[in-house]
Amino acid sequence: MNQGNQDKRKQRDYEDEDSEEEEIEQPINVHNKGDMEEEINLDFVFLDPNQKQFHSIKSFINGYLEGISFKSSELANIICDQVELGTMVGQEDEDNVFGFTTILNIGEIKSNAIGEILHYVDTKSQQYNKQHQQLQHIFQTPKKIGLFINERILNLAPQLVPILHNQLKEDINWLQKEDPSNPLTNLDYLLVITKCFKDNDQQKQTQKKSTSDLNDLIFQKFEDYVFLEKSVVSFRFLSEGSKQTQQVSDYMKTDQEGQICYRLIYLIQLKDYLAQIVNIEKYVQQ
Repeated sequence: MNQGNQDKRKQRDYEDEDSEEEEIEQPINVHNKGDMEEEINLDFVFLDPNQKQFHSIKSFINGYLEGISFKSSELANIICDQVELGTMVGQEDEDNVFGFTTILNIGEIKSNAIGEILHYVDTKSQQYNKQHQQLQHIFQTPKKIGLFINERILNLAPQLVPILHNQLKEDINWLQKEDPSNPLTNLDYLLVITKCFKDNDQQKQTQKKSTSDLNDLIFQKFEDYVFLEKSVVSFRFLSEGSKQTQQVSDYMKTDQEGQICYRLIYLIQLKDYLAQIVNIEKYVQQ
């Protein structure tokens, strides 16, 4: 790992003093009020991945495959070591992070963890995906596919979300300029594994309807709704343990009483993901 990658944000600021990077590197102040109306101020900063964040990252991805055991420590190490592309949101001089986004080239990384994730996707696709042949066709060129991992605490301030995605976009642009031979600059698709929910009553009313209606779903990460509109392959299935109702803190819905949990897997072209980031900002501004 070279020093240029370790300091990519500082380097980008130095190269372009007028870039947005310099502005959003400043801490973001979020005000939260508790039951006693006591105001709490939190300053957030956007950071490059590093090994000090390992335990925090691992805690986010332990349930990545709905509780199925996999080499999550190996995956956490890969995320922490890939400094050239990936953004963490945290606090200055703290090792814990509140959320992160990253993209891993599944065809370039030789890892048992990546293999386990792809086996999970293939197995579930065979069972639940009507577009399984299309998925298989795309996966014939794995070096063109990035595993997009987008995790955060449920109550992270919504205004931070578009910044996380814009930082990832900046990383991609920076790599294309500084290291065009990097495999991460040669991706066509992003593979996303995430969660969505449906109200119990609504589930009963719509079981005979098509499962493709996005408006019936509640998204744990509201931007999934935006990305799914442009997805080329998508499918979902009941999550393990979903017989029990679960709750989700979601930006697009405030009534969080008893919901059925689904696992959601989809593929989106990288160019469409980048183009849709502006629509995430519009959702936050509504």
